[in-house]
Order: sequence, then structure tokens, then C-alpha cells
Amino acid sequence: MSRVYRNLSVLAYVGGAVLILLLAVGCKQNTNDTAQMGGHVEVKTERVARGDAEITRQYTASLQGKVNVEVRAQATGYIEKILVKEGSYVKKGQALFLIDRQPYQIKLQHAEATLKAASAALVDAQVELDKVKSLVENKFVSPIQLQTANAALDSAKGMVAQAKAAVAEAQLNLNYCTVTAPVDGFLGRIPKLVGNLVTAGEVEPLTTMSDITQIYAYFSVTEADYFDLVKGNNGQTDVLPMDIELQLSNGDVYPLKGKVDMINGEFDKATNALSVRAVFDNPEKLLRNGGTGIVSLIGKKEDVLQVPIAATLDLQDKVFAYVVGKDNQVEQRQLKIVGKNLQTYFVQSGIENGETIVTTGLDKIADGDVVEPIQMAKNTQLTAAEKEQETKREAAVL
Repeated sequence: MSRVYRNLSVLAYVGGAVLILLLAVGCKQNTNDTAQMGGHVEVKTERVARGDAEITRQYTASLQGKVNVEVRAQATGYIEKILVKEGSYVKKGQALFLIDRQPYQIKLQHAEATLKAASAALVDAQVELDKVKSLVENKFVSPIQLQTANAALDSAKGMVAQAKAAVAEAQLNLNYCTVTAPVDGFLGRIPKLVGNLVTAGEVEPLTTMSDITQIYAYFSVTEADYFDLVKGNNGQTDVLPMDIELQLSNGDVYPLKGKVDMINGEFDKATNALSVRAVFDNPEKLLRNGGTGIVSLIGKKEDVLQVPIAATLDLQDKVFAYVVGKDNQVEQRQLKIVGKNLQTYFVQSGIENGETIVTTGLDKIADGDVVEPIQMAKNTQLTAAEKEQETKREAAVL
């Protein structure tokens, strides 16, 4: 009986110790939870300031060669030879296709024969005129015959001229049997094969060509962006002097900068956007016709209020920031954004120059919470008193 009593006493002692330990842990946890619920979240802050900044606007662009042409047949016949390959680079005047020449050679020979006959008739008419002139001068024939001889000579001259034109036309048609490149550039697809019949003026071209020594990037800007760009361009509305970067579809940035050389004269009624064209030199032939990319218009903003993008929240297409006020109480404010670059928003309203914002722990606080700033940004400008207060605060935290 005594042993049972001792065992029960030991169990009671151990159970009490465990209970005290659990209560202590629970109290500590409740203390932490209460502190957290009290809003004293440790956050980093930064004082916003005005200054000059680089601003970037990005737009999706379609790329086109400087010159894009469709190569069509001007002679009807069967393709005898294809002298180039799809996608190859050719020079202006280089032969691309050969069309059956024989029918056109026959027509040329016929025209040349007609010209010879007309030339011979012209010589006969001239001889006849000279003979009639002599007879009229000696009064052997009537002057009417001289007029007839002059008319015959004019007719013969007309026949020669007509025959020469026929020869030139036949020669031109024969030349059309060799299809040449109208510009320097890259060839597109060649749908026709050797032996296929082509017709002068048919809808489907033999191939296409693109002169890509320069590439045009076409994109559209919104009405608001257009007015901002013009305002930053001293009112000039025809070109934009700012450099333009082109990001390729794989994410690489094209090494050469471009310039805007054309702005459309009116806004699109459906989209209320304005078409803009930028030109990029393409000496290495890297860019091709029909490609896509993202153009970045790089401009400057002078004396603009700047807020780090990382220190903001996006809610339903609106941008908010937490401003630290009196007694470290935060206020959530909506910001009016007038531009941005990769890291910074440029703000027109919603916050004032010199105010302090929360830069970390945004997901842990709410409007009206009290926070515990643990670090001020190194580049902020503080008064001597503020610096001393901040030093004491950081020392207390450490």
C-alpha cells in the first residue's frame, strides 16, 4: 500500500511539472501572438524624394523590312530553271527564274523581219520621191504626183516606226523570260517548280523579297502616352529624338538603338491608339521581315517623385503604398502613377516629397497598424535630430 502511494505521488509530481511547462509555453506563445496582433511588425522604411530619372515605356512591335516586294512573272510560259534557293540573299538584277524563251524569240524574229521589209519600202519611197521631184522640175509630170510621192514616203516612215516598236516590244517580252531581283534582299518561299506554267499578271507571285538593311518596327501608343511623349519632346509631334531599344522574342536586347521616324497623322478610331514607326539599322541581317519584338522608348523625367515598385501593392489595377505617420502608424494610400522604369514608379499624387513609406513586410501589415522601423534607406536625407533618433532606434533593436 505504501509503494502504491509513493508511485501515485511521483506521477502527481511529474504531471504537475509537465502542466506548468505547457502553461509557460502557452503564455509565451500568447505573448508573441499578442505582440504580433498589436501591429508592432518590424519593417524597413524609406523616405521618398524627388529627382531626375530615366523612364521606359514598352510596346509590342511588328518588324518589316525597309522594302518588301512581290516578284511576279511578266511573261507567260513554262518555268525552265529556278536559279536560286528559298531564303537566300540576292543582289538587285540577279537572275532568279528562266521562263521558256522560244515563243518570244520567234515573235522577235518576226518583228525584225517586218522591220527590214518596212525599211526597204522606205528606201523605195525615198527613191521614188527623188525621181518625181526631178520630173516635176523638168515639167514632165504634174505636181500632184509629187504630193503622192511625199505621202508614200511618210507612210513608209510610219511603217518603219511601227516595225521598230514591234521589235522593241518583242525584245522586252523576251527579256521578261529572265526574272530578275528588283532589290537587294532575302527571298521568301518559292511555290512554283520547274515545269509549272506561269501567267503574266497572275495573283500568286513567284516569290517575295525583303530588303532588310534597315528594319521598321511598327507599334501603337495610347493617347495618354502620346501626349506625355510630346510634352517631353518640347512639343515636337513628328519625330521622337529618344533612343529606342528592341527586345527580341528570346529576351535578348538588339545591340543597336533605333529612332522614331514616323508618327501617324490620326488616332485609330477602334483602339484610340496612334501608329508609330521606328527604324533600326540591320548590318548583320539578324532581324528579318515578319518578326516581332518589344520596343522600349527610353526618355527622361525631370524632378519627379519616385517610389520603389517593390514598396507598393497592386490591387484591382490600382497601386497602393503604406505611409508611415505619427507614432509609426501606417496609412494605406493610392498612388497616381505617371510612368515607371524597371524598379521605380513615378508618382504624381498620393504621397508627398519627404514622407516615409514601408518597403518590406507589406503582406504583414494593414491600414492603421503600428510598425517598428528597423532600418532607413542609406540614401535618404535626414535632419541631425532624425539621424540621432534613428541611431538610437537601431541600437535598441540590436
